[in-house]
Parts: sequence; structure tokens; C-alpha cells
Amino acid sequence: MMEQEIDLRELFYIILQKWWVIVLFVVVSVTITAFVTMNLITPMYESKATLFIGKESSSLGGLDLSLGDIQFDRNLVSDYRELIKTRLVTTEVINSLGLDITVTQLTENLDISIISDSRFMHIKYQDPNPQLATIIANRLSEELIDKAVDIVGVQNVQMVDYAIESNNPVSPRLYLNLAISFVLGGMLGLFVVFLLHMLDNTIKREEDLEKLGLSVLGIVPKFEGDDRDEGSKIQWTDIFKRT
Repeated sequence: MMEQEIDLRELFYIILQKWWVIVLFVVVSVTITAFVTMNLITPMYESKATLFIGKESSSLGGLDLSLGDIQFDRNLVSDYRELIKTRLVTTEVINSLGLDITVTQLTENLDISIISDSRFMHIKYQDPNPQLATIIANRLSEELIDKAVDIVGVQNVQMVDYAIESNNPVSPRLYLNLAISFVLGGMLGLFVVFLLHMLDNTIKREEDLEKLGLSVLGIVPKFEGDDRDEGSKIQWTDIFKRT
């Protein structure tokens, strides 16, 4: 089986010949992405509340138990992060606000993040309604504070920043989607160009004959003003022979 070798100069020549195919794929890809992003995807707005998890006083016999404070604080923050996702908290929020959603839907749009090496917790909530996202984020924070007192028995969770309404959607990200579609469209266009080239077994240049192990005996020039379409085609069977 004969292998086809393509050098960089030939690749560049192929791309120049079929540049319009690549541009076509890029334009179609970007156009479809822009239409879907702006018309078919619901924008989501995010509101964020910030809480601070205080440290409990821990002493035994007048001795300060400070050796395990760091690990204890980390575990306490993790516990509160899981507590806010429980049905105990989420159901209370849904009922108090009269939301027509399930616990699963609420937790899917909820994100709890903790600043590294700190006791600050961010409660983020996303919703198509920016005002509702703000209300839910603040209500979740307040409910966590109340449940921390009931379950842990201490009031060591404090609200630092209430969530405020945002007018800028966090998704979909139009420019990022357009950039991705531009790259993917260009790659797909290049793939199609090279595929068409590999499937094309017609002879166009002298180098094509040499790759097949044939010798060129002569070249029939194309004359200007020749009205016959067939007259401009080279009858290769008459001008070369196998070596």
C-alpha cells in the first residue's frame, strides 16, 4: 500500500486553495452559537452572601485547648457547609418563601464555598430572577444561623455581607462560547479540507505523477480564448508512461 507524504508547504497550499471552506464552517459555527446563546439559553443571575464562623470557647480546668483549634475550626466550617444543604434547612426556606420548587432544584442552584485557610463562607445562589436569587441566598444564610444555634448549641455564625441583587448574568457566557465555537469551527473546517484532499485522487500537478512513480513526457499548455472546456484538460494518458 502506497503511503502519501504531505509536507508543510503542501499543507499550506491546500489550505489556501480551500480557505473558503474553513471560513464557511467558522461563520456557521459562530452564528449558530450566538443565536442559541442569546435566544435559547435562559440567563442565570447569582447572588452571594458572606458568613463568618466564629470559634467556640473551649477550656477545661482553666487550660486552653489550643492544640486542636485549627483542625476543629476546619471541621466546624465543613459541618455548616453540609448543614445548609440538608432538608432541614432547605425545606424551611422553601416553605417560608412559598417557593414552587423542590429541595433538589434548590440545592442544584446552591453553591457553598469557603475561602482557603479561613472561616469565611460564601453562600451563592443562582436563579433566572435576580431578585429571587438574592432573597433565597439571604434566607438560606439566616436559616443556617438559626439552625446552628439549635443543633450546635452556640451562636457562632454571623452574617458579614448580605447578598445584593446583580444585573449581570453569570451564564451563559457569550464571548467564551463564541471563542470556543470559533476554534471548533476552524478545526472542523480544516478537517473537512484535508479529508476532501485525501479523497481526491485526480492528478493536478507534476508532483502528483512523481508520487505515483510516473514520468512526465510533456505538458499541454492552456491557451487563452479556448472556448472548448475539454480542450483545457490535459489527457494524461497520452503524455506519460509508467517507468
